Amino acid sequence: MAEWKNLRVLGKGTYGMVYLASVILPKEHKWRVVAVKTSNSFSFSFDSLQKEKKILELFIGCEEILQYYFYQYSMEASSVIYNLFMEFAPYGSLGDLIRKEALPEKEVIIYTHMLLKGLCCIHKEGVVHCDLKPDNILLFPSSDAHAKYQLKIADFGLSKTREETNADLGEIRFRGTPFYMSPESVVGLMESPLDIWSLGCIVIEMITGFPAWCNIQSQQELMWKLGFLQEAPKIPDELNWDCKNFLSKCFVKDPKERWTANMLLDHPFIQKEYPTSSVSNPSSFFSYDIVSFVSHMG
Repeated sequence: MAEWKNLRVLGKGTYGMVYLASVILPKEHKWRVVAVKTSNSFSFSFDSLQKEKKILELFIGCEEILQYYFYQYSMEASSVIYNLFMEFAPYGSLGDLIRKEALPEKEVIIYTHMLLKGLCCIHKEGVVHCDLKPDNILLFPSSDAHAKYQLKIADFGLSKTREETNADLGEIRFRGTPFYMSPESVVGLMESPLDIWSLGCIVIEMITGFPAWCNIQSQQELMWKLGFLQEAPKIPDELNWDCKNFLSKCFVKDPKERWTANMLLDHPFIQKEYPTSSVSNPSSFFSYDIVSFVSHMG
């Protein structure tokens, strides 16, 4: 059993607590600062962390996803507590960053590229995050001279795995955070296109500094717009054409027609900074939207 020292509380949720801690990691024989996510006394919390551990194990080595170290059990007031040891994000979350100020387009492109690479890893393993939002994206030191931070996707407690069915199909409710959910998710369809819709909401928030649905007054109004009218957030008029077109691919109403993370890596909006990101068919760069492109130019 690893020895660890609780330094302070980082956060609290329905699952339990997150602590900043120092620990001697297995095989390292030296102290390291980590984040420890602990369950509370409720069984759903225990199960949620066990599930998150299994998901994080799939992504060990993926630079765009929070890294998991190990887990262990402990006893507290005659209850068994599940402790998940993970990387500590020294710079907080993308939500913290956005709340300070809107980000310049070049920075938005770099961070969107990171998130797309992370989503490619996630979706390749048959996992749907289901709660992608700025507060679940953590900031780390960057090795890229063009980026202030390395973004890592975290918090897989609500995620859906390949083995799970859409158990909530037909139920009118939100599984994740309402303002980042897609029309099909309102009726319980949780597949990878949901995360792409959430990404579009995040891109708008990074650029403008405001949530994509900033004019919505209540969750009921949002559910009406998404579930019954199948509306998408308004794409800000001031954005350039490439960015608007990128967002339109994230907000396609039919999830089967919505662009995938791999496809979006080849979109001209991302290609501005990453001209060799993931080219599988170079001739498809502009064929995807030639009608609207010609219309835009003429």
